Amino acid sequence: MIATAFVPIAVLFIVAGALAGRWAGPGPASGAPATGPGHVQGAESLATLARAVWPAATAEALVLTLFAALWFGSLGHGGWLLVFLLVGALAAGADRWTRHRLALTPPRHDLRWFAVGMLKYLVAGLVCAWRLS
Repeated sequence: MIATAFVPIAVLFIVAGALAGRWAGPGPASGAPATGPGHVQGAESLATLARAVWPAATAEALVLTLFAALWFGSLGHGGWLLVFLLVGALAAGADRWTRHRLALTPPRHDLRWFAVGMLKYLVAGLVCAWRLS
């Protein structure tokens, strides 16, 4: 039963990671190209970006799916929207802060990236609520 939730969430996270790599655009506001862990420059294909992000995205999806299985299996079904909203805020906020501190994205993109990260976790929560309840 966990696998039926894990597979679509892993696909969601891999696709979201590949699209985020395409969407990253130029480096810091100074105009210099960003270099650093995880930065993909140029007009890379989505398949190349998906291959670059799949290990981390799959691990993230597995942890989230196990967390959701714990939530739906022991604590109940109610409140899942708030739970995944809070978990998404933690993950997306930490990711945005790290990107900002490493100067991998311009500061003006932080709110947009945060919103996309939150949406990713809410959709994952919806999939878990559907598959694990």
